[in-house]
Formats: sequence, C-alpha cells, structure tokens
Amino acid sequence: MNNEQIMHSVNEIAKFLAVRDIDKLDCEALEKSVGIKKVDVLVLLGNSIPYTIKCAAEAYKNKLCDRILINGGVGHSTAILRDEIRKDETFNGIQVENRAEADIFLSIMTKIYNIPENKIVVENQSTNCGDNALKAITLLGELHISYSSLLLIQDPTMQLRTYASFLKYIENKEVKIINYAPFIPIINSNLKLTNKDIDGIWDEQRYLGLILGEIPRLKDDSNGYGPCGKNFINHVSVPREIEEHYNKLKALVNNDNLYGRLNF
Repeated sequence: MNNEQIMHSVNEIAKFLAVRDIDKLDCEALEKSVGIKKVDVLVLLGNSIPYTIKCAAEAYKNKLCDRILINGGVGHSTAILRDEIRKDETFNGIQVENRAEADIFLSIMTKIYNIPENKIVVENQSTNCGDNALKAITLLGELHISYSSLLLIQDPTMQLRTYASFLKYIENKEVKIINYAPFIPIINSNLKLTNKDIDGIWDEQRYLGLILGEIPRLKDDSNGYGPCGKNFINHVSVPREIEEHYNKLKALVNNDNLYGRLNF
C-alpha cells in the first residue's frame, strides 16, 4: 500500500467509528435530525481528550440538554488524561492526582466552563466502556432521573462501541440514543493527523493502535465483544469494506512494521 491507500483506509475506519447523528451541537440540528429540541441527559464519557469536555459545555450552553452525566472512573486512559491536564495552562489549578476521570471532568466543567454543579451527575467507579454504560444507567435509575433521550459524547475512536454498550443495557428500546463524536479524525497523505486544534489529541502511533484495536472488539464473533463473543455490547454490523481496510492495515503492521516505516 502506498501513502494514499493507507490514508484512505485509515480515514474510512475513522468515519465508521466516529458516529455522528447530528452535525453540530445546537437545538436546530437536533430537531432536524432526531425530531426533538433537547435531550433529557447528555452523557460525557471519560477519556483522555479534554476537548470532549468543551463540547459537552457547548451543548449545555446551547440549551441542548438540562442535565449532564459525567461517567468514568480509573482506566487505561486516566494517566494520559492527567498528563494532558498538567501540561495545558488552561487547566491551571485543576487537581488530577489520584482522581477518577469523571471527577477531573467535573472540576473542569464547573471551574473552567462555569457549568452549574447542580446540573451535573457524576459516576466515577466504572473502568471500561461496557461498565460505563451499565453504571451510568444504574445511577440514573437510583436517582430517579427519567429520560427518553440521551446524547453520548466520547473519544471518537470509541463512539460506536459506547453506543453499542448503551444499547445493550437500556431496557426501554424507545429511548433515543444520539451520538456526537466530538470530531472526525483525518490523516493526510503524509500520514499525519490534521486535527491539530484538538486539545489532547493522540499522537499518530497511538491513534493507529486505537482504531486497529476497535474493529476486532466490534465484530460479533467468538473473539469480539458482541453477543456471540464476550457479550459486552449489542450486535454491531461491521461492513465488508471496513473489514477489508482493517485487514490491509493490520497486514502492514504485522509484516512491514507500519509504525516504524512511516515514523508514526
């Protein structure tokens, strides 16, 4: 594969994973796409990209939601998130040591973006994507917070899996679950990410590893996370062309050391 072919395969997988049901975070876009003017709860999932917090704050200020649930304990991205917060002057004074992702997000949401704390619910014990969904839904029930619509905001490489996790655990299938991946990752023909204005965006090597890790998880087979495998998520249909893109890239990683060869 040449660089153009690699770029195309990576970007096609990225678009598949970074699900967006609305084009932007405003009531008009939501009504046009889903038929409602606001959601009952916006669920911001813990991750390593502080830009996702900005998106959730924007949605609240645009009156897209009345309540925010911040969801996430300590997991594989927590140390990276803490490092991102430490090195960004915007977040001076935000404590990160020994804190869960949701608690860090809460501090930023209230202190940096001035969202009222009484509009935010925190779940800070979950440790992975499926656990996020289960504990978020459980907490909403324990607090007697009724909802007929949820807006999910997550790291774009995990947006689709997050959606599949919530589908598994929400018993009322009439609940509208709306996705908003905060950005669509794009690499150029030099195999560099073009989304450089995103706070906390991954380096290219980590990004490639993340998207190549997602496709096997999403597949509903004995090794995947679907009902035919580990049963962590609802069934996801992975299109044949996405599998082909994945297989080509995986072969390059295995046979030609794609990471080193392209200086990712």
